[in-house]
Amino acid sequence: MKKLFFALFLASIAFACTPKGNDSTKQIPDSKDFAYLHFVGTIGNEPIRMNLLQDLDFDDNPWYNGYYHYENTQEPIGFYSSTDSTGQGQLILTEHSLGDEPFGSFIGKLEKGVYSGEYTSASGKKSSFELKLTFPEGTQEFAAMRLEKTEAADKDRKDSPKGHFGYEYFIPSENWLKDALLQEMVGDSLAQVYKNPQKAFDAEQQQFFKDYHEEIAGMLEEGEDDLYLNYDADKTMEVLFNQDNLLSIAVMDYSYAGGAHGNYGSACASFDLVKKKKINLEDVFKPGYETVLTQALTESAKKKFNTQDLSEILFVDKVEPNGNFFLTGKGICFNYVPYEIGSYAAGELKVFVPFEELKEIIK
Repeated sequence: MKKLFFALFLASIAFACTPKGNDSTKQIPDSKDFAYLHFVGTIGNEPIRMNLLQDLDFDDNPWYNGYYHYENTQEPIGFYSSTDSTGQGQLILTEHSLGDEPFGSFIGKLEKGVYSGEYTSASGKKSSFELKLTFPEGTQEFAAMRLEKTEAADKDRKDSPKGHFGYEYFIPSENWLKDALLQEMVGDSLAQVYKNPQKAFDAEQQQFFKDYHEEIAGMLEEGEDDLYLNYDADKTMEVLFNQDNLLSIAVMDYSYAGGAHGNYGSACASFDLVKKKKINLEDVFKPGYETVLTQALTESAKKKFNTQDLSEILFVDKVEPNGNFFLTGKGICFNYVPYEIGSYAAGELKVFVPFEELKEIIK
């Protein structure tokens, strides 16, 4: 998994969204902007939707990640941008894969609100694709904000390790959804205290740097390899599904405080944009759903990992619902953070089950 760091302290960057509608001539934001983009189009003759997050990579260059799905299944497929080795300024989006399994990829141009080019499936089949930037009725449009701060551990040393704290956050137009997203970002109780993401950021970054300086005091040695003292804490929001008045998001929480690697995990949530509420499992399923749902998740995981014995790959022999889920229009997906059911190397694991397989327990 690629973790984003940022070189500059930006007090606030906001991308002003254009009005809702089917206008496919919307412009792509400047490459320095943190922005959420929603595309509608096709791969070959297959309709798809894509939720694309634009950001910056380690070297302050444009970087993209997100999810897309085929409309006939609506199972989310994650991707990230790869280095353009063609030298033609193309955007290459590579699908996430498990281990050494083959993966699909998009190669094309992203210009004037249109992303088009050639898609190669995991099996090697090539198809043309064309996606247009648009926010149809029932799709939520956001402004996007990045807040971050970096402090040197020793301000008198040019090569001093640094601490970094960052927020990346979506700003909807409706107040109820602003409040709901803040609750997902910082928790219910702190959302009541902070009221808005700026105040939350101010309070949490102050505490982060206080703890950072106290923890590494006395650990700095001139000329020593102290890269492990470059601490980091980031909260990033991403869109998993956004159409037909159903919004699903995830808040990624990443931290590094020394050691071999950082720790991360995403908390997912879905919202009914008509009823203006967060969706719970009890809103979706009849009482006593757990047994059927566990069986369906286990079978889906076996297909995902191409095995009949999950314990050969995971820490478990069955996959149970954990409450960390999101919805698409045609299914439910549960998210398992590293070490929850699998190793750190396996990464975050998402297991999707179509509603067609859950008819007996759906309300």
